[in-house]
Amino acid sequence: MNSARMDNSRIDSARIDSARISGPAEMLIFSDPAELASGAADRIAGFIRKHASDAQGGDRVTVAMAGGSTPAAAYRLLAGMDVPWKRVSAWVGDERFVPPDHPDNNGAMIGRLLLDHTDARFLRVPWQEGRSAEAAAADYEEKLLEALAHDAGGPRPDLVLAGMGDDGHTLSLFPGSPALETTDRWYTANRVESIGAWRLTASFPLVHRAKQIYVLVSGEAKAAALAEVLEPEDGPPLPARRLMEGGAPVTWLVDEKAASRLTG
Repeated sequence: MNSARMDNSRIDSARIDSARISGPAEMLIFSDPAELASGAADRIAGFIRKHASDAQGGDRVTVAMAGGSTPAAAYRLLAGMDVPWKRVSAWVGDERFVPPDHPDNNGAMIGRLLLDHTDARFLRVPWQEGRSAEAAAADYEEKLLEALAHDAGGPRPDLVLAGMGDDGHTLSLFPGSPALETTDRWYTANRVESIGAWRLTASFPLVHRAKQIYVLVSGEAKAAALAEVLEPEDGPPLPARRLMEGGAPVTWLVDEKAASRLTG
């Protein structure tokens, strides 16, 4: 993978080419997690500003927020930036099926670090004691369909933020989990046997319809999975690779340690 040095000397940029990728994809490599967080915050803010200025009337920019420590670092920086949050409808790309006051709840983290302090509209995944994960996902899907723009093919998110686990999962789409094959739902419940838990997640059909996907990946623990995602050998693709199998442009924002096993 050839890299061309950009004007900012801390970033390498590379175009990702593959016969199995139908949408454009690129990768930005940052020197360390702090620079990655800064670069991600700048790009998220820039995307929102541009699309908010292009939006007509009361239209809002729709942004799927990601959980995890790497996006969280970017949120802390975004909280101090000039962003037209009142023109944003934010939603949770995936959620752990836990109460809103649970320390693992993604929506609570996103709200605490960023959105609770803005004028954005924030659609949290609903919680009701005793309700099934499937019912919660169906309820949230209905709310998303009201909030997202549509065209003839269905809902069109503007920006989807995602991370990647060291097993190659993205959002809550884990290797071997049922939701990988979901084609009839935009947002779905996913029983992940490898961790013994229910997750709620956007499906690939919804994510592939985004105008832009940013994937944030940091740390040496993710290096092997990132290499398998971007330079796959034989076998089924890891879930994170499937982000690039739709028409949405995908930008990988990674640090040097995460990129350390890439060979091209």
